[in-house]
Amino acid sequence: MNLKRSIIVALAAVTLGGSIAAWTISTANATNPVVSEEPAAAAGMTYGSPDLKSANTLTFGPDSVLFIGDSQSGAIFAIDVKDTAKDSSATPVEIKEIDKKIASMLGTTPDQIVINDMVTHAASQNIYLAVSRGRGANAMPVLLRVAKSGAIEEVKLSNVLFSKVALTNLPGHAEKTRWGANKRAMSITDMAFMDGQVFVSGLSNEEFASSVRRIPYPFGSEIAATNLEVFHAAHNRFETEAPIETFLPFRMKDQAVLLASYTCTPLAAFPLSDLKEKKLVRGTTIAELGGGNRPLDMIAYQKNGKDYILISNSDRTLMSINAEDVERAQPLTTGVGAAYLTAGVKYVSVAEVGVLQLDNLNANHAVAIQRNIDDGSLNLRSFPKRWL
Repeated sequence: MNLKRSIIVALAAVTLGGSIAAWTISTANATNPVVSEEPAAAAGMTYGSPDLKSANTLTFGPDSVLFIGDSQSGAIFAIDVKDTAKDSSATPVEIKEIDKKIASMLGTTPDQIVINDMVTHAASQNIYLAVSRGRGANAMPVLLRVAKSGAIEEVKLSNVLFSKVALTNLPGHAEKTRWGANKRAMSITDMAFMDGQVFVSGLSNEEFASSVRRIPYPFGSEIAATNLEVFHAAHNRFETEAPIETFLPFRMKDQAVLLASYTCTPLAAFPLSDLKEKKLVRGTTIAELGGGNRPLDMIAYQKNGKDYILISNSDRTLMSINAEDVERAQPLTTGVGAAYLTAGVKYVSVAEVGVLQLDNLNANHAVAIQRNIDDGSLNLRSFPKRWL
């Protein structure tokens, strides 16, 4: 997931200096540490082979710098993918059974392919996929680039310009949440780049485990972390262990916020000023979108001159929310009475299910990885925004 084309361009002007907690920075071991004269090298990059152990999340930074979140090694990688193509068209992309095509390309079967994240490069409209080849401890991370023509190629991660930052205060590899999920796998759940920083949501090993980290880029000596608390209306209690599943930068009531969604499915706003200044922030819950569901992705988009938010879900249809309703939202402070009920900001159900990954493609289309309900295969699809 990338910045997701935040609907408020003014967020780029928000200054997020300072730090809350010190984190360890490690320089990647480069097999050929020759510093290039290229612009990316000025951002502290060297040539080498990133030692990725997993590829969970993606977001683009400046130019063609792609950030990859690696929860297994507990690190964020910045890689120059050298995507200099330009595509200003508003045309769609469609690739049926993309999982089978990827499996064939990688010499395996579709059941051994997991697409962990997807992000679009805004200038080229090339689509990048973070893929696991295999499952469990033996899974290998693969980065793929998909062109609108349908061509799929592996982005080789050897002798590339890259840099790396290691995170501390992470859960152990064998630790479990109270609902049985692997904590380390949830140490990096989503990322976005804004105003020279990489925002990273996930779990820490602290008592208030849910956190947002802010990593200055180029990677430097200080990283800030804020622990989070949110009121979960379906459970009628405050939560500190469940991580943000997906988020995007937003502007709400003239205030820059992170709009974040959690499992089961509260939607909350966290002021960026609080993330800068405080060690613990309680978010404002503005919607309960129904229990028994996991939000998978979230983007901001425009239709007919108005701003909207689109959320994909594990057990619900796509949900479209008018940004004006978010602006008028009132806090939820009491339980909804039953886990399946909704409350707060209203949404419009878009009749599409099985959407696993979601991003903006261009002005006219969103792009998605969607599971076919008939045979379970994965399709890369475009959705006209006028339908959403």
